[in-house]
Amino acid sequence: MIVALESLRLAFASLRANPLRAVLTILGIVIGIGAVVALMSIGAGSQRAVEEQFTTFGTDTVTVSASRFASDDTALDEDDLAAINEAPGVRRTVCTVETDTRVSFGDTTTFATITGTTPAIQSINSLELQAGSFFSWFAAENDLPLAVLGNAIIENLGADVNQMVGQTVRIGGRDFEVVGVLAETGGVGFASADNSIIVPLGAIEGRLVAFDPAISEIRVQAEPGAVDTYVDALTAALRSVRGIDAGEDDDFQVRDASSIASAVSQTSATLTRLMAAIAAISLVVGGIGIANVMLVTVRERTREIGVRRAVGATRHDIVVQFLVDAVVISVIGGVLGVGAGIAAAFLGGSLMEVAPAFSWAAVALALAVSAVVGVLAGVGPAVQAASVEPTTALRYE
Repeated sequence: MIVALESLRLAFASLRANPLRAVLTILGIVIGIGAVVALMSIGAGSQRAVEEQFTTFGTDTVTVSASRFASDDTALDEDDLAAINEAPGVRRTVCTVETDTRVSFGDTTTFATITGTTPAIQSINSLELQAGSFFSWFAAENDLPLAVLGNAIIENLGADVNQMVGQTVRIGGRDFEVVGVLAETGGVGFASADNSIIVPLGAIEGRLVAFDPAISEIRVQAEPGAVDTYVDALTAALRSVRGIDAGEDDDFQVRDASSIASAVSQTSATLTRLMAAIAAISLVVGGIGIANVMLVTVRERTREIGVRRAVGATRHDIVVQFLVDAVVISVIGGVLGVGAGIAAAFLGGSLMEVAPAFSWAAVALALAVSAVVGVLAGVGPAVQAASVEPTTALRYE
């Protein structure tokens, strides 16, 4: 214990004796640990945001659409909708008809996805309003030209959210009154309505789309006790109504939010680990820097080693002394690196609009890794120092 404490005192004395060299050596570890902590925190934050977004969207819902590999005659229709509604475990459904067209407000024009549907889409898709209100069932039943704009549409049109309600936009050459603006949902595939304009289906039939158009998607919500069974039931109902024989592939798709969330989460985790592995390369460089400095230190302190050996220090004492030197440098770099990584995670997260997620286990692992790097980098120079013969060391100039 006394030897270890004395070695610790000598390690800090060595750092004070060569401050510039110590700073440059520590910097390599700081960069490596900081990069790993920052990337892992931002990656974990992105993964958590995706999971939360899909959870908010609803794990008790699925989206049914025609297969992208199917021909036009396999599009969804009213018979499919009726079959799904009669399937066991289905609580409610809402169908949508989508088309892309030009949208104008004043002198500004953009392109947007127009979604014709009913007010039920608001509750099934958990859509929140930033301004105004959703169009009513009366408006839907009477085909009134009303529109609810996605958050990104307002930005693309150069408009003010708080002043947009009550204004008129031209959609595909037709005037629509804006009754509401959706809160931002984020870009997660079919879960995002930011770039959409939602209108009553009857308001675009015969105008932007044909009369009795093919259904683009059917959103399906399960009964509370049938979340684990309703997908199989509606799949069987669709296969039956569409005349698909056993052994034949489905000509429709059933997309589950939770399965997509899991796939996206796994992809995000893989990318995070890959980036962390790349960042860890700088740790190797930092370790090489420590080893190089320790070799120089051994040469500079050869006479000191000889004196210590002459007054009774063992080879073990010398090894401990130089290992402690290397570990102290590495741990200081690790602590500073964790701090730098946390700061970089907040800075990078703010730029990427992602809230970083920190883990104490990851912080502890980063510090442990920095200590291991110090041991690995110091063991060679320490053994070299211990192998110096006292008589040779005392004659060294």
